[in-house]
Amino acid sequence: MSSRITQIIQSLEKGEVEITFKSLKSGRDITEKCTLNENLTPKGFSIKQSSEAESILCYLTEKKRWEDIRKETIVSHNDT
Repeated sequence: MSSRITQIIQSLEKGEVEITFKSLKSGRDITEKCTLNENLTPKGFSIKQSSEAESILCYLTEKKRWEDIRKETIVSHNDT
C-alpha cells in the first residue's frame, strides 16, 4: 500500500489527480480533483506529505478547500 500512496503523493505534487474515496460519514464514493502542486494551491501553503501517515491532506481544486483523505478509503486515482 505504501508504494501506491507514495505514487499518489508524487502525482499530487506534480499536478491534479482525480481521487475516488469512500466517505466516512455516508459510505458513498466521492470523486474529487486534488493537488499538492504549489501553483494550484492557495499562496503561502507548502505541504510535505508522509507516506507513513494515515491520511493525505490535499487541496480540492474545484471546491477550493483542503481535505484530509484517509488512505484506506481511497478506491482509485487517475492523473488528470
